[in-house]
Amino acid sequence: MYLLLGISLTLALLLIVNLCVAATASVVWNAVSRYVDGVSAELRAQVIFGLRILPVAVAVILVAGFVVPAYVLYEPYGTNETVSLKLASLAIVSSLGVGFAVYRVLRSLYMTRRLIQNWLSSAEEIRFDGVGVPVFRFDHRFPVVAVVGIFRPRIFVAAKVLDALEGPELRATLEHELGHLAASDNLKRGLLRICRDMLIFPFGKQLDAAWSDNAEAVADEFAARRNTSAAINLASSLVKIAKLIPEGTSPALPASSYILEEHVGDVSSRVRRLLQLSSSPAPSSGIFGSGIMPFLFACAPAIAALSVLPFTNPKLLLSTHEAIETFVRFLQ
Repeated sequence: MYLLLGISLTLALLLIVNLCVAATASVVWNAVSRYVDGVSAELRAQVIFGLRILPVAVAVILVAGFVVPAYVLYEPYGTNETVSLKLASLAIVSSLGVGFAVYRVLRSLYMTRRLIQNWLSSAEEIRFDGVGVPVFRFDHRFPVVAVVGIFRPRIFVAAKVLDALEGPELRATLEHELGHLAASDNLKRGLLRICRDMLIFPFGKQLDAAWSDNAEAVADEFAARRNTSAAINLASSLVKIAKLIPEGTSPALPASSYILEEHVGDVSSRVRRLLQLSSSPAPSSGIFGSGIMPFLFACAPAIAALSVLPFTNPKLLLSTHEAIETFVRFLQ
């Protein structure tokens, strides 16, 4: 019973803390989103990404750093406490979330690998100066322009897109995809999917949509900074690609970032934004940089401090165990 109770508590509290922090993050974003329109898209994307992964990060740190050590150190091995139906239900729901997240990650990696193999079988590599990843031309009914993969990314461009775009437009489009690469957006999408799947309940959908919109804006700005005409060329490219989309179809690309998302309703707003950038380019936020590693390095001191705090303050673990006992009695 000792081991079963410990596992059940770990899973239940992982879910509860995740839900509480996720709900708080959603409320915070709803309260402040209207006031951050004036800041750069890069900073907005960073803030949203942080709010979205914060619930899982806090849940893991609290459970692994506080709950588990407190239970191991202070719970008697021969405990007579039992796993109640309420506690078991919470643990089962939490385990389903964790299992679904692991399944989705593995499935996404598998599907991405199959997709790349399938596209490469009929693709032709094309070279562009200054593009540091392989670029492939292939036939597809959807006007695909996508950077696919996380660890070994490749850019795939549908033949119909290559035929429709002029040279400067194609260059600006590739720069947009390089912007996604510079921001590690495929990896961030994977982490956001894990956070969403572990949560089970539909908190954070608005944050996911806001991050996606701002990630596209950041990639647009990345391309627009290259030269004075890049913004206009990218705007023209977006319009041409949108016209090539067959009615009633959408791309299904795992672990990828592409020029147009499942919906194209935001094309007009992106075009207007790009036309504005052509006359007054947006500056970089310069806070962390757009990639994921600077973000993690910025968070590392706080994570390290929280991780070592329980072991430097034994009374804190004792208080945590008392809270665990109260939680178990509440669910009896």
